[in-house]
Amino acid sequence: YEPSCKGDSARPEETGTTRSSSNNVDNDKEPILGTASLTGKSTSDTAAQRAAYAAMFAVFVDAINMMCIAPNLPIMVTPGLHEDSFPSTEPFDIATAQYAHDAVEALGMVISNFVFGYIADRIGSRKAILLLMIGSCCTSVGIYLVRSNYWSFIAMTFANGLFGSAAAIANGYMFIIYKNDREKADEFGGYVMATLMVGLTVGGLFTLFFPSNLFRPLLLSSALCFLAFVVCFIFVFVPSESPVEIDSEPEEDDIPLDKRAISNVIIGASFDHLGTLGIYRMSTLYFILLTNSF
Repeated sequence: YEPSCKGDSARPEETGTTRSSSNNVDNDKEPILGTASLTGKSTSDTAAQRAAYAAMFAVFVDAINMMCIAPNLPIMVTPGLHEDSFPSTEPFDIATAQYAHDAVEALGMVISNFVFGYIADRIGSRKAILLLMIGSCCTSVGIYLVRSNYWSFIAMTFANGLFGSAAAIANGYMFIIYKNDREKADEFGGYVMATLMVGLTVGGLFTLFFPSNLFRPLLLSSALCFLAFVVCFIFVFVPSESPVEIDSEPEEDDIPLDKRAISNVIIGASFDHLGTLGIYRMSTLYFILLTNSF
């Protein structure tokens, strides 16, 4: 381009300004992810952060929901120890009744990760997260309503576990909204796991607020699940495709997935979780037996 006069020399700048304004208008219409490096602190960047924090809140609430009555379980399965204890856990003894609860809840969560992972791929992570939150809200109330019968309690616990995969879905969602920023996706993926750990801790502390009723934390947890549903409904969105050409070719530093290493990690994590649950339940049971001996 050869400018023929002074006025024409401004044409590239004017064109650039017009294009920049056009991009801003498009970003305001619908959040477009992966353009933060081109546009700076844009509307899409803010929307992505809000969506990420909303998904993390869902993970936090889901962890609370899974743990809010867990410290009370040894008391629940010991007939006569508390007015809210189950009248009977036949044919199980106290220890087996605890492990049965943990087993069905873990089984439900395993199924949930597979099922909702598929749902997220088919209809989107946003709808999957919303289904998880409203499902957890309903099953928490269901557990509270059947609190007088052990086997009904076990059945509803399994149903509650079927909606316990918010962490996995949220972690995948981070890599969707930050698909063009791997460093940011890894950062928020770490935040998701940290949020999960904090939620499990806070959920265990819920029992301190209701010392006279072993099941009442479920009602507070249910209310939080509904709140998380509303928050995610407002802030979690389905990202549109970026108009920027994305290079899908693998980089030289990319390392191919090692299926054997992944299998070893999964198996090792499974045994680690099994051992952790075993020690936790045995320690709480020992504490109850020790208390009753005095």
